[in-house]
Amino acid sequence: MDQLNKLFKIIILIGLVSLVVLIFSQRIDFTSIDLGRHLENGKIVWQSPQVLFQNFYSYTEPNASFINHHWLSGVVFYLLYLVGGFKALVILNALLAAAIFLLAFNLARKKAGFYLSAIVSLPAIYLLSERVEIRPEIFSYLFIILTWVLIDKTAKDQKWRRLSWLIPLFIIWVNFHIYFFIGLLLIGSKTAAEFLTKLIRSSGNLTERFYLAGAKAKYWAIYLGWSVLVCLLNPNTWRGLLYPFNIFQNYGYEIAENKSVFYLSHLMINPNFFLFKIILFFLVVSWVVYYFVAKKLRLFDLFLSIFFSGSALFASRNLAIFSLAALILIPANWSYLKFNLAISERVKIYLAASFIILIFGSFIYLIIDSRSYHNFIKNPLGFDLTADDAGSIKFFKDNNLSGPIFNNYDIGSALIFWLFPQEKVFVDNRPEAYSNKFFQEIYIPMQNDPVKWQDLSGYYKFKTIYFSHTDGTPWAQQFLGRILNDNNWALVYFDRSTVILLNKKLTDKSVLEKLSLNEKDFRDSLRLLADHSDIKDKMSLASLAEKANQPLLAEEIYHGILMDYPDYNPALVSLGSLYSSTNNQPELIKSLNYFNLALAGGYKLPGVYNQIGLVDWQLGEYQKAKTAWNSALKLDWRNTSALYYLNQIKELQKAGKLPLN
Repeated sequence: MDQLNKLFKIIILIGLVSLVVLIFSQRIDFTSIDLGRHLENGKIVWQSPQVLFQNFYSYTEPNASFINHHWLSGVVFYLLYLVGGFKALVILNALLAAAIFLLAFNLARKKAGFYLSAIVSLPAIYLLSERVEIRPEIFSYLFIILTWVLIDKTAKDQKWRRLSWLIPLFIIWVNFHIYFFIGLLLIGSKTAAEFLTKLIRSSGNLTERFYLAGAKAKYWAIYLGWSVLVCLLNPNTWRGLLYPFNIFQNYGYEIAENKSVFYLSHLMINPNFFLFKIILFFLVVSWVVYYFVAKKLRLFDLFLSIFFSGSALFASRNLAIFSLAALILIPANWSYLKFNLAISERVKIYLAASFIILIFGSFIYLIIDSRSYHNFIKNPLGFDLTADDAGSIKFFKDNNLSGPIFNNYDIGSALIFWLFPQEKVFVDNRPEAYSNKFFQEIYIPMQNDPVKWQDLSGYYKFKTIYFSHTDGTPWAQQFLGRILNDNNWALVYFDRSTVILLNKKLTDKSVLEKLSLNEKDFRDSLRLLADHSDIKDKMSLASLAEKANQPLLAEEIYHGILMDYPDYNPALVSLGSLYSSTNNQPELIKSLNYFNLALAGGYKLPGVYNQIGLVDWQLGEYQKAKTAWNSALKLDWRNTSALYYLNQIKELQKAGKLPLN
């Protein structure tokens, strides 16, 4: 039985690590992430050190100060890219994720045993899928767990010299990623926990207790001081050290990853948000049960529980590191309860075998998910770029196109890697590198307002628009719907994520005649692309067809999706929105049917109820419209659209233009 138990443990651990590797073995969606800029940083930092201090890649605000807190990650990424291309970067990301998981799992196992740690690992691994892109952040995850391991070992054997490893660790960390402050927080939490625990438990007068508490925390405080001090060894010295605490002072552009789970839950359906709430619930319950059974608190673990939970609640970008912390903290709490369950060895073997089957089932589910709904595996599995990611830049270079370029936020980093120094970008995905004024008075207004666009496009003399049509911001969607139908601009290229348009007034006529896409070219090419795309890209292409004033083509693609996936709620809602854009009563009724099918499938978002309310209003069903908008408010009491429509109903009722009931 012992040999079989050991074998099962090995199989379970291999299975869990394989799940981590699978989740991180996704193709790179290069046009929507920061990787391009990191690679360019690594390429030029030694020749152009100003990239460490200013907005080096932009022609709009080139002299804006910028603290490059992740430059050394770029060096590592670029060197690896030279050796093995994008494949090497994906492999590095997956291997680092596996190593981080193993370190966290081993820490949990030492506190709570193998099987309890393994059980908590499974949902934690799924939650890791929220942050799989190749980012400097992955190094912070590694350094956080390493710091935690050093603290845990030293707390047990009091070998203080081990903490000297923190000094080189933080010298590297402060130049790799901004989350070095979390490592400082870990040491600070341990220092505070040791001090407070001794202060509370010791006897004598207050002075004596403070002295004893200080002696207990002395070595932790010393190494905390050294760790803070060596963090000054970065190109921006004290500014780099303090940057984590003031980065949001100049952050004029809101991004989804910095929004809370509860805010984003009103905008999208993401299984990871639900999973996070479950894990958080069990973490809280584990602390409550532990306290009532043990009648004490482990202050260090409690501090970390509060911090990692709070950071995940504050910003969805922290869900992955929360999952690693929960993997360590939840088993530790339950292990102190010391359950003595009378389970025979045979039953334990059966339970272990069942868990192996569950892991195997998860593996199969994730592979299927990568080919269908993309709940946890957002991009196709593989070790290179996603389809077409390099197609747009090949087209740009092959046809000798040039700027000034107007590009959107998402694609900025890719353009930096592809085009710098020949072309600089209008903007890239570093909110902290641009002024608040730039985003609030230039970038967003010029997409929302045709007059503002006309003025600023003349000022900047845009020759080319290079834009991600997958950009989901309201201003980007509005801009694309307008510019794709603007006679001053010619669409010359599109793929699953990107469009390129040329300014007709500033482009040679022979080039326009050669490259411009007419309606038939557009329809044929888009239909062909859609036929060879996965569900995620089909949705993007259908949305592009809508913006290009091709509703029948969009309808065709949405129906094609529903033929393969009849319960795919985003396609149901998109069809409902498409039909709701007409004044035709049968079409409006059809739109309601699709909206209601999505609701029945669990796609209950305030935005869906808002659209239902508008359709009911057009059909003269005023009470149903009011009910729909009230339903939106039940989900999100601050929903501005629902509040506006309901207020309009009240005004019309006061004026006697609508019945009171």
